Formats: sequence, C-alpha cells, structure tokens
Amino acid sequence: MRKLAVVVGAILALAMVGAAFADTTINLSPINNSGVSGTAQLIAKGNQTEVIVTVTGEPSSASEPMHIHSGQCGPTLGKVIYPLKNVEGGKSDTTVNVSLQAIENGHFAINVHQSAANIGTYVACGNIPAMAVTPTTVTALPKTGGTPIALVVLVGGALLGAGYALRRRLA
Repeated sequence: MRKLAVVVGAILALAMVGAAFADTTINLSPINNSGVSGTAQLIAKGNQTEVIVTVTGEPSSASEPMHIHSGQCGPTLGKVIYPLKNVEGGKSDTTVNVSLQAIENGHFAINVHQSAANIGTYVACGNIPAMAVTPTTVTALPKTGGTPIALVVLVGGALLGAGYALRRRLA
C-alpha cells in the first residue's frame, strides 16, 4: 500500500506539471488611449499553440491585425515572430506552429494594431509570462510566489506513503 501511495503522489505531481503547460491567459491592456482591452488564452496543442483572443472597445466593423512579437510590451517590443488572425467582431482564433512551452520564456508579447492602414499604431498589448523550466523538473509557481505545486503534491504523496507504512509497523 505504501508503494501505491507514493505512485499516486507521483502521478498527481505529473498531472499538475502537465496542467502548468495546459494553457495560459494573459491580459491585453489598452495602449495609446485606445480603449481596447481583452484577454488572450494560449492553449498547448503539442508542438502548436492555439491563441484565442477576445477584446472589447474596438470600433464596430474593425479588423485589427495582431501578432506575437519578440520582446515585451513597451520600448522592448520587437519584430513580428508569429502572425495571428485579425481581431474581427472582438474575436480571433489562430493556431501557430510553436509549442506553448517555447514561447513561455518572458521574451514574447501579443500586440494588437489599430488597422492594416495604421499598422504602426498599437491599441493593446500583453506580455506572455515566463514559466520556470529546467531539464529535469518543471516548476509552476503560484502568481504570488510560494512553493511549487508539483513539489507539494509529490512530497505529500511520499509522506502519505511513509505515514501508512509507519502506522502499519506500530499497529
């Protein structure tokens, strides 16, 4: 039974690690007094990432170009790396040929442009956050910091198994 508890703890830890890369939602904040804001949900699809964007405040019948850029919102925003479908009717849904893990490194942002005619005018932007990854472990930290979730689950499972074994010896 002790081995079962440790195995269950390990499985739960792996499930939590998988969930860390399942999806990410970022806020798109208004730029240049545009009044345009929204969210972008990034969903892991193996070696691809689906980007679902919802915005409010855009002019009716607008078609706003949007891209994943290198850099971060503001003065370090760089060139277009992955084009996304234009925002129309407040929505856009694009699948790009890059894994979510590859763009969750703190070096990318999603930027919305006013229109194709005014491509140099930005109306909303949101930074894609970095996820902590090492070759042997994946660590998903709560936004407020704290103990990695996977570690808590793994240690909890191991302690559960050890407690069960100790209880059986004492009984």
